[in-house]
Amino acid sequence: MTGVAHPGVGHPTGMANVFLTPAPQRRTPTPLAPELALLIYGNHQRSAILKHPVHDTPQGYVLGPGQLLSREDHQRLVDFTAGTGLTFTAPTTLATGLHCVCWWVPPHERPLLFDAKYDAARTIARLSGVPVPHPGLVFTASRDGLHVYAVRGDQRPTPDTALCHAPYWNMFSTAQVCRGTTLYPSRFTPDTQPEWEAAFFQSVFTGPSRTDRYMNWGRSYEELLTEARAQGAFPQGVLLDAGKTLADLA
Repeated sequence: MTGVAHPGVGHPTGMANVFLTPAPQRRTPTPLAPELALLIYGNHQRSAILKHPVHDTPQGYVLGPGQLLSREDHQRLVDFTAGTGLTFTAPTTLATGLHCVCWWVPPHERPLLFDAKYDAARTIARLSGVPVPHPGLVFTASRDGLHVYAVRGDQRPTPDTALCHAPYWNMFSTAQVCRGTTLYPSRFTPDTQPEWEAAFFQSVFTGPSRTDRYMNWGRSYEELLTEARAQGAFPQGVLLDAGKTLADLA
């Protein structure tokens, strides 16, 4: 119990008057009964999640037979784990996910880095650190790594925009960047977009990592960059379709 004491003015014993207030009563939380259990079967290489109804029996709670999760179950699970907080985006952000972010980089000039110690870059190393024109780009960063596509024109892409192969070395046919020893940011949020771009452009481009035809260009990469510098813009005719649109990345 708690109270407030006041001087006992005029009190025959000289004692203080004490007014006591009852302590707040604690409410016993209402217990929650289990209704559904999610079990992971398998291991990290191959696994499945099944839902099991939970039955309340005189002997205790018993799991019922397992079922695959429905689309609604998946969405409820995502909503429960992701929370309802807001994710603030940047003007160039195209889309965000639970562990991924997709954004657009308008056509611009920026240096690429080459090192003459690599055979493929021996002559092109003269352009290392020299600003060169780039086409519009679409970056996606996720737990799977960094993927880069090119887009034609200078307008912000829409879900219907056709994606093109990015005209760069150190990339695979899946549009994934060959990471090598490059350090990537640990988060996949709009505020880390500049960090992901820096990780890409500040890495050393050592040579093509793919053998398929991904540019409409019959001469050397050095000549392509030289031509782009001469035109003051990346030549759009060099870009080849990747066979997908921005919406296909979802």
